[in-house]
Amino acid sequence: MALRIRALQRGELDGFLTCFQAAFGVEDQSLAIIRNSLVNDPYFQPERVRVGLVDGIIVSHAVILHRAAYVGSQVVTVAGITAVATHPHYQRRGFGTRVMQDAVRLVRQRGYDLAMLTTRVPGFFAHFGFKEVPKVDGHACPVTALAGLSVPEPCTVEKLDYEHHWPALAAIYHQYSQGRTGMQVRDMRAWETWPRRGTFPHGFSSHLDACGLMGVVKGQHVAYLAAESPPGQQQLTVTDLAYLPRCEQAGLTLLRAAAQRFRESGAARAILHMGGEASLLPLLEQQRVPLQAEVGPGLMVLIANSVWLRPAGFRSADEAIEHLFRSPVPVVWHRDGY
Repeated sequence: MALRIRALQRGELDGFLTCFQAAFGVEDQSLAIIRNSLVNDPYFQPERVRVGLVDGIIVSHAVILHRAAYVGSQVVTVAGITAVATHPHYQRRGFGTRVMQDAVRLVRQRGYDLAMLTTRVPGFFAHFGFKEVPKVDGHACPVTALAGLSVPEPCTVEKLDYEHHWPALAAIYHQYSQGRTGMQVRDMRAWETWPRRGTFPHGFSSHLDACGLMGVVKGQHVAYLAAESPPGQQQLTVTDLAYLPRCEQAGLTLLRAAAQRFRESGAARAILHMGGEASLLPLLEQQRVPLQAEVGPGLMVLIANSVWLRPAGFRSADEAIEHLFRSPVPVVWHRDGY
């Protein structure tokens, strides 16, 4: 049974999704979300979807998502590897290994600096040079603690209207993210597709209880927040939060407003996915908000290119991994889609 490996071709998305659904057992609604996120990914290229075919049918696949992130003042390219799977009828024949080998080959060939993935089977990916590191998803705290925050500086809260506010969002995020290790670089293509990909709460994920808020100080938009509550969970998740320099108090105001809104609908726990080295955390601790880092297994990283290490201040790949992922306070990477 011969396996042929190549890039996804035009008209094959349905075949890829059929294999994906069989491999992961996802429902049709979740499959629609996967389709939408790929179709609306501003950096999507069929070449980065590696597929294995038997008799013309896609039986195995791996997806490489193109991203970029800050490591200090350096911008590194990141290959987010996801959807690595083989159809159940074709498993245990080495097909997944061969497709993954092809994906890693392309990552190195295209000169990516880092490759990252999340998995429940780290032993499989260790064969390709990936190293398991602590997965820090964010910080957890009681919703009531956020709802009771004291914010001395006045800040008006507005409902976020993406069509009207997106230039302000882009400007705020640009200033907030620069130089913050772990924050993604977002260009105009990212902002143009943000609502359609579901990363903005009023995108296609309409089944979520979600909201977007803007913070206004002296007539200027200085902060924004996106938050949601997953179905059936008494939990508030802050998926995006950014603010202009010296406007941390506006960020606190938005956190308080979101907490008060979701507390009314029964949310008891909050997860803050702020990413980077967020300066809000010390301010929250000053107000005795009990923060607990959400750390667990499942994140793996591969230093695919060493050229960026010395400019970023690292002598070796191992030193970079220790500093970025295994330090006493690991970086909270702002991941989008992987």
